[in-house]
Amino acid sequence: MAHAPDGSFFVFGGFVNGSRVNEICHFGKSGAALTGQLLSSEGPDGRAGHSAVCSDNKVYVFGGQDDHNNKLDDMWCFDASTCEWKNIPYTEGDLKPCARSGHTAVTAGSKMFIFGGILELTKELNDLAIFDMKNNKFCQAEEDPFAGEENM
Repeated sequence: MAHAPDGSFFVFGGFVNGSRVNEICHFGKSGAALTGQLLSSEGPDGRAGHSAVCSDNKVYVFGGQDDHNNKLDDMWCFDASTCEWKNIPYTEGDLKPCARSGHTAVTAGSKMFIFGGILELTKELNDLAIFDMKNNKFCQAEEDPFAGEENM
């Protein structure tokens, strides 16, 4: 689930009738009622145990676990204004966090902070990966991760 600044939220993936899905829905309040809208069922492979955050009307999805229980290390961006998915590819020499599921993520400024998760049944992770949403790349943790950010 990824929360938007207006109090609405997006939900991507998860399980439906025992299978992982790749639907993304937007939910918001209408008076006292909660309303939902399916935005897309095309994009990344269905998954569960992934993380999702919202920033600037975009939803960023990292990792998770597919229907074959494979851990994933892919990054996707859903643009809510165009309802289009984009895979954010890794290029030679890029930092790339290991595949994982069951992790958590939050945003601060233009960064997505991804923590922990599970690599294998007996291998729990205790690391921090930082994704820079301005550059669409993972970056090293810095002494001041918000250097150069405005309004922080």
